[in-house]
Amino acid sequence: MPSRRPNRVEVMTVLTTILPLLLLVALVAIPLGWRIRADRRRDRADLLSADIRSAVNRRLRGESLLTVEVTPGTLWQPGRVVLWTPAGYENLAETVWRDVVDRLPRGYDLVVRPGHAAEPAPMRQAA
Repeated sequence: MPSRRPNRVEVMTVLTTILPLLLLVALVAIPLGWRIRADRRRDRADLLSADIRSAVNRRLRGESLLTVEVTPGTLWQPGRVVLWTPAGYENLAETVWRDVVDRLPRGYDLVVRPGHAAEPAPMRQAA
């Protein structure tokens, strides 16, 4: 039996059926995959944050005024660990930064942000 070539109408029918289906799958699958990847990065950052907080609490022998903030890396930016202390407590970050550096994965930056004393509000004179 000789094989026949599909005519133009059959090709167009198949294309008009498959193309919207592929577009619909792409519109759902790509954002879903992106969100799953972002959630996994956030989960890893949360685990890193817990590990660093644990090390900081062990070094300082309890909770302190030191804040640890972990931002996951993206395709364009490295991850970031920020240590922040209120004004006057900078020695806390100085005490623990080596422990934090030991736990940083490759591709993460450490930022130590000292606190600044608030500007005193101008005082009003009594009338």
